[in-house]
Amino acid sequence: MKRIFFLLIIISYLFPICFADIEVKPYYINSIRRTGIGLTSITSPLIMRQEPNDEGKILETLNFDYKTNKPDCLINKQRCSIDEVFTLYKQDKKTAFLSTIDETENWSLVCFNQTENPVCGWIKEDKNKYYTWSEFYNYFGKKYGLYFLKDVQKTDRILYSAPVKQTNSTGSIEMAKHIAPWLVQGNWVLVKALDFGNKPKTGWLNYRANDGKLKLFVDF
Repeated sequence: MKRIFFLLIIISYLFPICFADIEVKPYYINSIRRTGIGLTSITSPLIMRQEPNDEGKILETLNFDYKTNKPDCLINKQRCSIDEVFTLYKQDKKTAFLSTIDETENWSLVCFNQTENPVCGWIKEDKNKYYTWSEFYNYFGKKYGLYFLKDVQKTDRILYSAPVKQTNSTGSIEMAKHIAPWLVQGNWVLVKALDFGNKPKTGWLNYRANDGKLKLFVDF
């Protein structure tokens, strides 16, 4: 019996069991239910308050652990699932983001990614960092690249010579292997893409519509 026990220990050491990394990332335009003014990178525990000050009523406390893959949170006294909480959650990169709908000095107003009656609250920016959309795409886009959401229109794949749709087109992206941003300006991003057939393409993409909905996202 002892031999079997030690054999199992050796096998588990030499051949560790691997679990798939848990993630939440947008694949469709409506996957992000509240685009707001940007995203806030969050840490655990996350205390959400009714007002942007330390005396504000606590609305919710969110706890999550990248080791267990199971965020421990309560929404209206009910357990929550990660896709109803996070806009982006990457266990392998130890990264979690919530949509931000307002921001004041040192505080962000964030919302869970719920379909109806979302929990929103103010969080302190001492351990959490707010990014405008331009900052998010400029920093993380250059680090990881971009991808199109699955339900974008063909017109959303058109490349332009300048960040306005009234300018000439430089082509369009069909099935990009990689999209690297060079410059972010408003709702536009200047990209260099490697398209189907290893064709290099360059131009401006309108990554965010006037109503705030996103067409591309960072490929974490």
